[in-house]
Amino acid sequence: MAYNKGVMPEKRGLGFKIVVSVVLYILVIGITGNLFLYLYLSRAVARKAERLDRTYLEAVGRQMDRNFEDLFSLAVICANDPAVTLAVSRGSGGQSSKRDALNAQDRLNAFLSASPAGLYVDRLIVFDSGGLFIQALGRQNVEYCNVDSIKRLPVYADLSASPANWAGGFGPSITPYSSRDSYAFIFRIQGLYSNKTEGFLYLEAGLDMLTGVFEQYHSSGNLSAVTAGMERAILKNEPRLLPLGEADPILRAALRETETGGGNEAAGGLRLKWEKRSYRIDSLSLKNSGLVLYNQADVTNVTPDDMRILYTALLVVVMSLLAAAGLALILSIHLIRPIQRIIFRINKIGANDFSFDAGIEKSRDEIGQIGRAVNKMSRSIKRLLDTTEANYKNLRDTKLDLLQTQINPHFLYNTLDSIQWMAKIQRSPGIAELTRSLINLLRKIAVVPENGFTLGDELALLDDYIAVMSVRFMGTFEVINKIPKKFYHCPIPKLTLQPLIENAIIHGIEPSGRFGAIILDACEEGKSIALTVEDSGSGMESADLETVMNRKRGKSGASLNNIGLRNVDERLKLHYGPAAGIRIESVKDKFTKVTLSIPAGAWGAALLPGAAAGA
Repeated sequence: MAYNKGVMPEKRGLGFKIVVSVVLYILVIGITGNLFLYLYLSRAVARKAERLDRTYLEAVGRQMDRNFEDLFSLAVICANDPAVTLAVSRGSGGQSSKRDALNAQDRLNAFLSASPAGLYVDRLIVFDSGGLFIQALGRQNVEYCNVDSIKRLPVYADLSASPANWAGGFGPSITPYSSRDSYAFIFRIQGLYSNKTEGFLYLEAGLDMLTGVFEQYHSSGNLSAVTAGMERAILKNEPRLLPLGEADPILRAALRETETGGGNEAAGGLRLKWEKRSYRIDSLSLKNSGLVLYNQADVTNVTPDDMRILYTALLVVVMSLLAAAGLALILSIHLIRPIQRIIFRINKIGANDFSFDAGIEKSRDEIGQIGRAVNKMSRSIKRLLDTTEANYKNLRDTKLDLLQTQINPHFLYNTLDSIQWMAKIQRSPGIAELTRSLINLLRKIAVVPENGFTLGDELALLDDYIAVMSVRFMGTFEVINKIPKKFYHCPIPKLTLQPLIENAIIHGIEPSGRFGAIILDACEEGKSIALTVEDSGSGMESADLETVMNRKRGKSGASLNNIGLRNVDERLKLHYGPAAGIRIESVKDKFTKVTLSIPAGAWGAALLPGAAAGA
């Protein structure tokens, strides 16, 4: 950095401040403190390692308890599911029983895939004494098994000898030719119409639900688990329960030192000498499985003997801390506080507060430069959000206008076609009446009422449109309005019902070759308002209906499966949100029914005056 001659630099960079601070720290603390710090840190590291090992042990215990809780919850939910209860109650005979069994299997698969315990479940089976056997998609479902293999398990014998609703415990897997052990639950399943036990639910999980937790935590010691009776042990990477005679000798020695399976859970754990080495054994009892966790750590090289050195080191550390505290106080004024203020300002920006903060620009070092950059970023984000909001509003308005204008040329074409047809075949005053209806119709399309367009305005527009179409189709249809008057004052996009009336006439009644009726109706449907247009025309096959539903966003001409329905559906979604839209029902040679669904919240305020007027 270059400065003008004779002028002292006013700028003190952050690097300069850090260098000066570090030099002062080394002079005051480093020369004397480091002479004794190693001995102190040895003791501190030992205590920290002890706390860390205990923390690891507790974390492993919590995770294992959580795995057992998830496993138990999954079994309870499956055993009490109505579909499972119904399948067990009906047994294995009859077509309905097979459907119930398949339904129960689907429910078990759904619960299994949704549960965190599903990662460890090998078998999930529902069975009864009458031959019912339902198996979910566990990890070992490809292997054959039967009810007899379950009944030979100790856990089944425990449940049979007890009035309890469930039993659980460790034991061999029911998978044939497997040397793995597992943890299994068996639940009674009561009948649908009685409290009698009519079936059982068997859930088997692999030991990786426990050994996998060992692998997730990297402790300085060696983790293992022992069953409540101190008979078998669970070790890392072992798929089965090992007899204690095959377990680690240090673990066996620790178990001999303890009087109960819970071990010594006091601070510091159990100290043990083994082959000229010192070990610390920590233990923790699990509440959900009866297991006792053990962690053995080698502490031979982290136990200082000379307490006088420790006291001296503690004195030096205290003095060093006092000196460091003074330096930290000075640094906090010149360095930490400006940084904290910038962090506070950034958090306010994250909370959509883009106001200008001159305080973060006061410093003339790099921190001040960061503050100026933050304020500049805040202004840029504010301008970008304002621009984005304006662009979105313009885009939405443009799209609404575009969709609105798509209807008018399509409608005018059909109307003028009617006038041309009548002029060719008849010279009568009927043309004047038709022209009058057309003028009224065009006036209502072009003019928007001051209070907005309502359902009543739409129905008045339909009256003139129906008069035009009645002339064209020579009175082969009638329109019946059953819409309650309480809905007349509700707002609706212009020309929402007209395309549906047009589709009903052209694609429903006219192809049928017979006189037909078009019925308009409205009702409340849950949290929505349903407007329906139903015709008694030619209808559609189910396959054609599916094609119409799938092609309602096509690009071809104006017909039932194109611009009419697509335009109405998109305009409803733009006005009322994605919950609004259309659905179609139809039966060949009987009827077609189009339903407009509008969220009731969009009409809630308008229904009150409408209801009063209708009353």
